[in-house]
Amino acid sequence: MGTLTDRRMSLDPYDADDTASLLRTRSQELGVAESIAVQEAPPEVSIEESKVWPRSLRYLVLLCAFLTSLSFGVTQVPLLYVFRLMTCDAYYEDHGSQPIGTESMQPSETDRCSIHAIESSTALSISLLGASTTIFGLVNLFITGNLIKRIGVKPTLLIQVLFPALRLFVQNIGVEVWGSTGILIVQLSQIVSILGGPSGYLLALNTFITEVVEYEGRTAALGRLAGSMLFGTAWGFLLGGIVADSFGIKAPFRLTCILFLSACAFVAVFLPNIPPSKAKVTDPSKKASRFFGPLLVFAPRKFIHNSTIRKEYGAFLLAWGVFLGILATGYLATLLQLYATDVFGFATKQNGWLIFMYCLLRGLFLTFAFPKLIALGRSLTKRQINSGAEREPLLAHQNGAETTKDKAQDTFEFDLTYTKLSLFADGALTLLCLFVRKGWQMYLVAAILPFAGGTGSAAKGTVLQMVGSSAGSDERTDALAGVTLIENIARLSTNPNSYSHATLLLH
Repeated sequence: MGTLTDRRMSLDPYDADDTASLLRTRSQELGVAESIAVQEAPPEVSIEESKVWPRSLRYLVLLCAFLTSLSFGVTQVPLLYVFRLMTCDAYYEDHGSQPIGTESMQPSETDRCSIHAIESSTALSISLLGASTTIFGLVNLFITGNLIKRIGVKPTLLIQVLFPALRLFVQNIGVEVWGSTGILIVQLSQIVSILGGPSGYLLALNTFITEVVEYEGRTAALGRLAGSMLFGTAWGFLLGGIVADSFGIKAPFRLTCILFLSACAFVAVFLPNIPPSKAKVTDPSKKASRFFGPLLVFAPRKFIHNSTIRKEYGAFLLAWGVFLGILATGYLATLLQLYATDVFGFATKQNGWLIFMYCLLRGLFLTFAFPKLIALGRSLTKRQINSGAEREPLLAHQNGAETTKDKAQDTFEFDLTYTKLSLFADGALTLLCLFVRKGWQMYLVAAILPFAGGTGSAAKGTVLQMVGSSAGSDERTDALAGVTLIENIARLSTNPNSYSHATLLLH
């Protein structure tokens, strides 16, 4: 215990800095100071004094999230439709002329592609595309986290936006080739996602926003960031549908290349460079653990409670909750589009409006309502907390160090409660999809589902508070990457789920 006391005393200057920072930002960032454990810093890792960034910078990060998500979203709706057309043409190339007057033409006698073989093949191709994107995204996640630690968050973000432009160039070739070969080229283009793609840019932006926002405001900032991304996605879906209807199905793919290059220019010109951590790791084994840090985030950790060392499984259970929540509902957006296209005859424009409404309302909720709910919930939780009778086990450093208490950190109790309530609400509202019988009801479902949002942002905020305000940039990056890793694995698991549901609905 003497050793722990000595180390605690050595951290007192930094604790004082954290306390002062919290007091300075109390009027701006809502939250409750609560007794939370502080990690023992290993000898080779120094705790850096956080820099105070101007408030305007966070809005530049939000604008960057909007532009990048807009670029990713433009081809999403046309991609579903172009896969359907390419599959249809490939089918009739192999099977000859279109059958006339058969039951397989239902529900549309004028749509030669509206037969079960084509619809199920389209669903399978889309599921394979999504699965490959997620698999390569998992690898990209580790590469992005390592790049952030080595070269900094801005150069890493630039890489994550530049390589998708290259991927779109390859997809344009696939769309020009057309047919089954074109589908194969588009699917193989996802290999580029290993170096730069959606998973990496999400992690880079999440890391960026946590670097420029004070400790107490990170959960709300992560929610606003997710809302900005959804705004971009919503306008991207709508813009992609309108451009496809007005200028042809190939036009959105060409437009997206220009948008990605514009997003690269924005990152290079307007976002500041945040240097990486100065900590040097020379031990090869520790270098390996540093690269695979996101895998260790949710491992059971030790903490001290009443002079007794215990293990904490809260982060592990949180990870399972996020995983199961996405596994249950993560395929819903794609399935809504497939169902609307194949049962109600939605074209790219109608699907664009459908997903635009869904993403726009979810973005509005996360940007404006979510931070208010977090602030209100924390203030109500503050009144119920007996500060002298509680403990908060947090994620220790990756070396398994024990933890001790620090009263200068914010509570994560309500953030965790919000995560649980959001998961429950998301599942309950998803049941509404069972009652859809007409096309206009698809829009009603898309308008109601967004109000269960915020699970991912609340989970990230909870994990960041488990890490603690004295954690370094590398630890925060690993924590964010850990949650993103769980989300991606869950989305990967939903692809077979999505395909099986789609084939059943289209049978």
